[in-house]
Amino acid sequence: MKGSWRLTVWFGVFGAALTFLFSISHNKIGTTLLRSVYAFLAFAALALIVRLVLGILLRPAPTPAVTSASEDRGQTLDMVTPDDDGLAELMKEQWADGKDKPIAGFQPLNPAKLVSLDQPKTEDMVQAVRRMTNE
Repeated sequence: MKGSWRLTVWFGVFGAALTFLFSISHNKIGTTLLRSVYAFLAFAALALIVRLVLGILLRPAPTPAVTSASEDRGQTLDMVTPDDDGLAELMKEQWADGKDKPIAGFQPLNPAKLVSLDQPKTEDMVQAVRRMTNE
């Protein structure tokens, strides 16, 4: 527990004074002084507990002693990726190949024509049913 005990005492004195000021108008002097002593003890104990908890939580991690090379393995992360010259060359070739080729003319899509259902042919209906059932 590092630090000074003065903080604990001053916090206790603050609690005792606060209790004394609020209690003096409603109680006799003996009762007020007794409650102030209890408040001093309670506030000092509270400050001591808070200091202990903060001292444990905020304690820096101990630095390890000299470690061997095998213990250091896996402790660091290398965020640099190697240069892939082969991949870069492949991308350049694809880029250059696309410029040399002439753009092909427009070829419209030729979808199958829709059949009206006003006069369905049995052969077309059979083909449609087969396509739907994946036969």
